[in-house]
Amino acid sequence: MKFTKIGFISLFSLLSVVAAFGQSTQQEKPRVEASSDSLKAGTYNGEKVQRLLGHVVIRQGATTVTSDSAYRYSSDLNKMEVFSNVHITQGTMDATSSTASYDGTSRIANMRGNVVLRDEQMTLTTPTLHYNLDAKHAYYTEAGNIVGPDYTIQSQFGTYTTENKVLSFKKNVRYLGQNAEVLSDTMAYNTVSKIVEFFGPTTIKSPDGTLFANRGTYNTVTRESNFRGNASIKTPDYLIRGNTLTYSKEKEYYTATGNVSMTSIKDTTVITGQTALYWRARGRSKVFGSPVMRSIVSRDTMYLSADTLLSVENVKDKTKKGKLYAYHDVRIFKSDLQGLCDSLTYDLNDSIIYMSRNPRLWANKNQMTADSVIMQLRNNTLDQMRMYGNSFAISVDTLENYNQVKGRRMNAYFADGKIRRIDVNGNAESLYFALQGDSATMGMNRALSSDMRMMFQDGQVQYITFLEQPDAKLIPPHELEDPDKRLKGFVWRSDEKPSRAYVLEKRTGKKKAAPAKAPAPVPPKTASTPAKAASGGKAAAPATSKGKLKAKDRRAAGRVEAVQ
Repeated sequence: MKFTKIGFISLFSLLSVVAAFGQSTQQEKPRVEASSDSLKAGTYNGEKVQRLLGHVVIRQGATTVTSDSAYRYSSDLNKMEVFSNVHITQGTMDATSSTASYDGTSRIANMRGNVVLRDEQMTLTTPTLHYNLDAKHAYYTEAGNIVGPDYTIQSQFGTYTTENKVLSFKKNVRYLGQNAEVLSDTMAYNTVSKIVEFFGPTTIKSPDGTLFANRGTYNTVTRESNFRGNASIKTPDYLIRGNTLTYSKEKEYYTATGNVSMTSIKDTTVITGQTALYWRARGRSKVFGSPVMRSIVSRDTMYLSADTLLSVENVKDKTKKGKLYAYHDVRIFKSDLQGLCDSLTYDLNDSIIYMSRNPRLWANKNQMTADSVIMQLRNNTLDQMRMYGNSFAISVDTLENYNQVKGRRMNAYFADGKIRRIDVNGNAESLYFALQGDSATMGMNRALSSDMRMMFQDGQVQYITFLEQPDAKLIPPHELEDPDKRLKGFVWRSDEKPSRAYVLEKRTGKKKAAPAKAPAPVPPKTASTPAKAASGGKAAAPATSKGKLKAKDRRAAGRVEAVQ
């Protein structure tokens, strides 16, 4: 019986080969060989079939299919239904399933039930798999899981081409490797180059930070990234955004271009521009292309712009903030403070701003200029200002008179953004107008001294004290001439005061011509004789022409030294 069975199988195999060869010759179809322990006739889905039972082996070129049983359609011997312990091999590809349909003409196998596909160092499991043996292309539509030597990938839909070793995925894609987790909508992975390429919204979580983009590539070995489309990366120090974003792990170097923003994690500071460079290991970032820094505290925003902004972190002590350097054409705008200069350093840890090269500042109705300026902020509001070299401060009173003070060095103190005191050291000169209420000018005080102090209330001069014997005089209103109303070097620069729009405007790279200096306005005419003080009002105490000070003024003058 054993001999008879083997002879029967051999005869059946020979007849199958002859039949398949005849069909291939006539219809130019590939040759299919099949063998089994037994052969029976039957029907399947209303069609006549040959039932191959026991140790079924189907061969077609380099492809081999084995199973426990198979149905071969009598109308087309190249088509088969394969059952139980299905196993398909082709080169390095090896696939198993519970059942399968195999078409030797189209060279397509549809595998169903517990499908497992192995190809060298990759294993795919899925409920169903469609495999084109000629194109060596497989795809699944009912969720798949791929396991490699150092990664796993899950998705709802996926394709795999064994020739180029590329996996493609759609919907609920999750890549998990040694260096990163990738969540995407549409993604491809090259099992040779180890590069992930994505074509839809994607998030990458790695030790380098959390990255997001709509398009781009990520090398899972070198961790180099190239992102496009609303790209962003969140590091321990910054959230960086841009139209495009690249990252080099080897150099710890990020670049962002197009609508760039860098948000500091430690505070509410945001820097925007068109190009950003970030050296993470060195703690340095550089932004250019109309860069603007925004710092928000208590619902008030300070805007600072320049041709280039350079941020330097405190790499030695990460708990502390760093410094911001702004250079060329610096502009500042805040509701209670505006400023211009050529270059600036902002110590974010101490809230100190250093301005150099023609600094000009406006605080409410006060204008301050010097060769260099240091501003101390408190809660993002101006608290102190130290001016060095050719210091000059101008304030406007209610009658549009220009109160002025100048000297070598000047310290100004503010409360709630309003000036409350100015201390002048070295060649101090002052010129301020004594008012009767808010309706008339009683006269103008002009004084010279080595040091002086001016006190303000609601932006108006209240009194002035001197450390040394002053040279002072009071000029009555009817004797005032225009030259008397200005200290040497007086320039009122209200036309230069930057607006918010001016600070935020796009920079073209072309230097603007400096705005023409407007001539100093002529104060309104005053009465020839001062009017009596209004009821309840009190005129400011003027310095006498003989330079004598009252006792209380001498005591106040003694306090000047204490604050220097």
